[in-house]
Amino acid sequence: TDFLSQRFSAILIMFYRRYCSIRSSTLRSQTSPNHFGVKGIFHGHAAQRNQVRMNANTTSILSGIKPFRILGLQQIAVGSTEESSMQRLWVDIFGLEKVGRYISEKENVAEDILNLGRETDSSVPIEVDLMCPLDENRSPSVHKPALNHVGLWVDDLERAVEWMDSKGVRFTPGGIRKGAAGHDVTFIHPKGNDDKPIGGAGVLIELV
Repeated sequence: TDFLSQRFSAILIMFYRRYCSIRSSTLRSQTSPNHFGVKGIFHGHAAQRNQVRMNANTTSILSGIKPFRILGLQQIAVGSTEESSMQRLWVDIFGLEKVGRYISEKENVAEDILNLGRETDSSVPIEVDLMCPLDENRSPSVHKPALNHVGLWVDDLERAVEWMDSKGVRFTPGGIRKGAAGHDVTFIHPKGNDDKPIGGAGVLIELV
């Protein structure tokens, strides 16, 4: 009797430990980026982001389920040849804070980087870029159109690009690279073509 009782207790303990292990794995797999907040995603929570990437596998692409989320507006970029006029409006009148400057001969741009809003535990400021061409007669013409582009936060940029490409979204040349603010970025082309028919409907869209 004592032997059977001990065996029964051992079996119960084994099943209980197995249940705890399965429960723990299930809870981890259900973790989503929103549990960490937008700020957490973009300020060093590498472990959580890697967990999200591990949970999203190639079956999501084959089944049509999006393996990424658009988290919010990251930036707007406006262009003009009148730098002082943009400064007066956005800095002096609107009161936005200038946090950086970016100059690129290759991209033909001198750009002031401003912050709209304040950083909190659950959000980050929206970036506003004031873009002026270094040479008005050279491409790219960052002042045409005046609303140069909008940027969107994406929780997993590489998976987003892979999935969108499979759905016929057209991206600009250059692939994923470092942007002016140091984030990995890529751009959806304003117009589709025969090979990739989905574009930004006239708007250049940056994914960050």
